[in-house]
Amino acid sequence: MKYFLSISIVLISFSGVKLHAQINDTIIEKVREEYSFERLIKNSITLNPASYNAARKHSITTFNVFTEKSNTPSQLQQKGRGKNLWGAEVYSLQKLDDKTAVWSNASYTQGKNKQVVWNENSDYDLIYPYVAADSVGGDMKFENYSFSGGYSKKINTYTLGITGSYQATLSYRDIDPRPKNTAAHFSLVMGADKLVLGKFRVGAYANAEKYTQKHYLSFVSNQGYPMIYNMSGLGNYNELLSGKLRQAYYEGWSYGGGLQIFEADSRNWYLNMGIKKFNLDKLLTEYADLNASKINEQQFTFSAGKFFNSGKTVWGISAEGNSTERKGTENLFLNENSRNYIQIGSVEKYNHKINSIIFKGLIQMGNEKTKSSLIPFFEWIQEKEKYSSPASRIELSKLMYGADYQWLKTFNHQQALSVVAGLSATNVYQKNALFNNSGKPAINSMLQENYAFQSSDFWQAKLDIHFHFSFPVVKNAFVGGKIMYSNFKTGSNTLLAVSIGSIF
Repeated sequence: MKYFLSISIVLISFSGVKLHAQINDTIIEKVREEYSFERLIKNSITLNPASYNAARKHSITTFNVFTEKSNTPSQLQQKGRGKNLWGAEVYSLQKLDDKTAVWSNASYTQGKNKQVVWNENSDYDLIYPYVAADSVGGDMKFENYSFSGGYSKKINTYTLGITGSYQATLSYRDIDPRPKNTAAHFSLVMGADKLVLGKFRVGAYANAEKYTQKHYLSFVSNQGYPMIYNMSGLGNYNELLSGKLRQAYYEGWSYGGGLQIFEADSRNWYLNMGIKKFNLDKLLTEYADLNASKINEQQFTFSAGKFFNSGKTVWGISAEGNSTERKGTENLFLNENSRNYIQIGSVEKYNHKINSIIFKGLIQMGNEKTKSSLIPFFEWIQEKEKYSSPASRIELSKLMYGADYQWLKTFNHQQALSVVAGLSATNVYQKNALFNNSGKPAINSMLQENYAFQSSDFWQAKLDIHFHFSFPVVKNAFVGGKIMYSNFKTGSNTLLAVSIGSIF
């Protein structure tokens, strides 16, 4: 893995050798397209890799090195109190001709997740609620590697596309408790679309993903160690399997697909619908791969948009919806002795439903020198999480509203400035919770602190600035900075990020 990023960068750079395809593409035109709010909103169409061909007008390659520091005292304790990280990323999309496009991306990130408690695994959002947990925790170091690539080709009225990606994660702690997690995520998407009546395209795509995580927990100190819980949701845990098992293997598959239809020339209207199913097993490797629990998740998504272009003004509206239900099943065991467990049944105890829909508007005005864009948005979120026995539940209904504004200024053929400012507020207008009194004060405290965060109103402000310029060695360089501030009743979260790179 040490040489993974270097090899990927070489491959991506090699794919961009055909410079003659970019002769008529000025850097400033690429910059305007890269930051275009209109392009970013319509990007949901590229869920189908066949639609990459006309997603951009210009070939583009970007490289950047970045660092980020965040402090998040208001956050789920299982996700930590912030991150310190640095990394590098390279992305390239090359239009080989008017019918063929190739693209690839490679990145490497290293850092630490601060003060992670009640979670000794990585990829919490994928494997929850079945994590190994303890009340001590600590900073978790990590390394992330990723690579993806794709190909799209027009054949008469059809367009075919394929894309694949691979992600690998290593997370660990070098003081007790000492988890070591190695995770891998591979995905493949294939799609096609067809030009109908010369005006719009109808497409379909299918995807499949494989996920694995190996978890190992150890202690060096001989002075004793904290209780290790095999969590099962909302502070509940499997008493039989807690306190003694320190190894686990997570194996999951997901599969799905979608349908879409959109206006062929400039994509001024579109409609996408998709479905995805995810299954994950937790196996206890110390006990002959004993299957402890299983997750079944189903997700429905849709997006739609309509845009109008009247000279120097582009305006429109879009909507994105998501409905996800995660079910957790626990297997029941007969414990004949300390090394022999016999499965005697299973029961579905955990359920987590999230429904959301967000509406966005777009107003974009300006000329080749100066462009202003405004995106007002409004989102509704409903979340219901429950554990059947002993009864536990959280019910939340939220409204989020705000706006993002962008000012993009071109000074000459080598200099450009993008400024994005945003302000939003989140209001929890309905909330309800019931927690099982487990008799463990530390678990009860964790549940109450998490719920205080989940049910809190807050407002958020952000500022994102990128300046592109010519440098003696790197002709098309840029520097960027981002700051985000979130204000809760009990405190505030902050994020600071800086990046430098090049676009060509």
